[in-house]
Amino acid sequence: MRPAVLALAVVLALAAPEVVQPSEQPRTGGVLRAAMIGEPPTLDLHTTTAVIVQQITWHIYETLFTYDRQYNAVPMLVDAHTVTDNGRTYLFKLRHGVKFHNGKELTSADVVASLKRWGRLATPGKAAWRNVEGVEAKDPYTVAMYLKEPSGSLLQVLARPNNGAAIYPKEIADGAGDQPIKEYIGTGPYRFVEHKPDRHIRLARFKDYVARTDPPNGPGGKRVAYLDEILFVPVPDVAVRLAGVETGEYHYGQQIKPDQYERVKTVRDIVPGIIKPAGWTTAVLNHKQGLMTDKRIRQAFQAALDMEPILAAGWGNKTFYRVDPSLMHVEQPQWYTKVGEDAYNQRNPAKAQKLLKDAGYAGQPVRWITTKEYEWMYKNALVARQQLETAGFKIDLQVVDWATLVQRRNKPEVWDVFSTAITFNPEPAYNTGVQCNWPGWWCHEEKDRWLDAVARESEPRKRKVMWGKVQAIFYEDVGRVKFGDFFTLEVTRKELHGYHPTGEMAFWNVWLSK
Repeated sequence: MRPAVLALAVVLALAAPEVVQPSEQPRTGGVLRAAMIGEPPTLDLHTTTAVIVQQITWHIYETLFTYDRQYNAVPMLVDAHTVTDNGRTYLFKLRHGVKFHNGKELTSADVVASLKRWGRLATPGKAAWRNVEGVEAKDPYTVAMYLKEPSGSLLQVLARPNNGAAIYPKEIADGAGDQPIKEYIGTGPYRFVEHKPDRHIRLARFKDYVARTDPPNGPGGKRVAYLDEILFVPVPDVAVRLAGVETGEYHYGQQIKPDQYERVKTVRDIVPGIIKPAGWTTAVLNHKQGLMTDKRIRQAFQAALDMEPILAAGWGNKTFYRVDPSLMHVEQPQWYTKVGEDAYNQRNPAKAQKLLKDAGYAGQPVRWITTKEYEWMYKNALVARQQLETAGFKIDLQVVDWATLVQRRNKPEVWDVFSTAITFNPEPAYNTGVQCNWPGWWCHEEKDRWLDAVARESEPRKRKVMWGKVQAIFYEDVGRVKFGDFFTLEVTRKELHGYHPTGEMAFWNVWLSK
């Protein structure tokens, strides 16, 4: 699969120009101020797929593996690994001398406790654990993982940053159990200092950080903390984020309106970056409780929508969106498929009306939770509401902050639809958009069987065919409602060097020139 993955890397590189000049040399010091879309709902990476949590916390926590720039799984806390027993036993040798922020050395006991907790709580962890018989510490620096069947995707899921398998100290993982952790201690290049809600989350350089020695390669390789501190500042108003970067109050601003792109390209001291692909935007339907448990109502919802005006409302500039049915992006040719496309972008309110009539729908309000912190989510929902009401639905649009949305979506009794996005993922077997154990609870026996098959198969062509089966069921059963692909705009100050625009957002190997 390497040629296809390499092609994706080239596309991403073209979309994310490097800001470092050959004459520039890294310098230590300074406080980086990053303007974020709002507050994270938690700082426990095991318990949420909210991207803002991963963007902040992967500076604090590390995983056994991570990605390189081609999105291959490469070691991070692992020094080396072997696979035996016909692909069913993995032995992970840990790096020696790695320190947690509390001064304790990382051992296999910490890894085992963390992996078990991640397997219980995390969306990708639960999916991976369906094929895990057990995990144990063989000695202080060796962890064994036993699988029920060989896996073609284990290292990829262990490398995944979003809702990732972060390694916590054993006493913290065990002490928290299934409740959110309260002490934010990892092995990363920056350590947690304080969280002042609505003001900032402060991280500081971890002076005893033990970096890898191999050269930087995407998120992989050597990580250096040049900055004294990072301040993640919640700035929900997108205009304030952009203005703050222009004036120098912030060095980084995320989720800038696409209609500002042409202007910011001309602004002195500002560097725009486009993240392409960033993901796909979606309305998640509640399969567990309420109106959307009726398949005919879900199909009516899907049939009514015209995706072009929905996407145009959210992004305006066509540079930043794409009408496309595939759950994996066109930049991922090893996975890209249009299976099921007849059910996508139907623009058929008459069909929707008939389905609603057949379902006995009597105008009950459809409770749709959205947010203005991701402004495109709100605008997508506004246009979709108009189209759905034309087809006979009654939509109760509830606008809340992002942290509240993430909390409410775990309570099936309070909503029917919520707005979100499924961010770029190189491994479809653990794609949040098709998981049973994620809010929306789209559990489908045949889909889950094919998804398990994708995770275990190693032959690329067979995996793609299996993934096509998943996508076909996605559209027939209306697992979620995909609007389309999107690409995001972010801005940085020119004095911020070494930064690469990616959806993950990393501030190691990054420095300030003043």
